[in-house]
Amino acid sequence: MSKISHILLKNPVVVPAGTKLIEAAKLMKKNKISSVLITKNGRIAGIISVEDIMGRVAAEVSIDIAAEEVMHSPEITIDSDKWLMDAIAMFERCKVSHIAVIENGEKIGIMRAEDILHTYRFNKE
Repeated sequence: MSKISHILLKNPVVVPAGTKLIEAAKLMKKNKISSVLITKNGRIAGIISVEDIMGRVAAEVSIDIAAEEVMHSPEITIDSDKWLMDAIAMFERCKVSHIAVIENGEKIGIMRAEDILHTYRFNKE
């Protein structure tokens, strides 16, 4: 079984609280990623994913709002030294597709549920 640190997406895109949702979406498109971390006072405040934005658009709510109005909060984080089974349990319990990864209390990356599936698919071959 692998550790989270082996498969996380390093150097996540981070935006400060107050960033407009449309700007967060543009950053995701520009960087070809599916989530960004939201920080407030230098600490992770939450995470916003493509699914979160899609949910807002489907609800016909203005996308000219602050990203933190849509983010998962309280922040959903997991330590990079945890096992993938811990992450699987967290994905299931929290019903999310992205989790912020921390090490020594600092943000270091993002893990997607699909990363786990991808890892197992290639480890079995």
